[in-house]
Amino acid sequence: MANLLANGFNIGTNVSFVVSDQYGDVFSAADLGNLMSMDLTLDMHQIKVTPITNGGYPIYQSIPNGLTGTMEFVRVNGNITSMFTMLYNAFYTAGTLPQFTMSISVLNVSGTVDQYTLPNLVFHTPDFGRFSGISEVTQKIEFNASTIISNSNNSNVLANVATAAI
Repeated sequence: MANLLANGFNIGTNVSFVVSDQYGDVFSAADLGNLMSMDLTLDMHQIKVTPITNGGYPIYQSIPNGLTGTMEFVRVNGNITSMFTMLYNAFYTAGTLPQFTMSISVLNVSGTVDQYTLPNLVFHTPDFGRFSGISEVTQKIEFNASTIISNSNNSNVLANVATAAI
């Protein structure tokens, strides 16, 4: 199945991304295969304090602590396997541990596009897929990043909190 692109977006999906590293390497989702799904989950460190004053009512806070993500691709080439082979070889031969930056564009139902940046990203736990004679091979990559930066100011939600932090 060919990976069709329209204005940089995979046909049938609402997300597109480009990844770069500090060595000048740049690749997109289409370079890795047919992107079938992508999820991002913010990691939050939960804090609970129960004071002995004020009636002992607990106080809760959630502290941002990076994010975790997963991408699934239908294999159309060997680029995912090659990418991790190169990462392993770079580590074992030169001690190189590259950090990546992922630039994500999300096409909303309204037709607007939200853009996000994930700096200090690392890939891990590749699943190169199950190879069989009668079905396509699905590959999975997991990743972590230190934070997420919104490059779009499309929302009025919590606008006052966002400006208070500046």
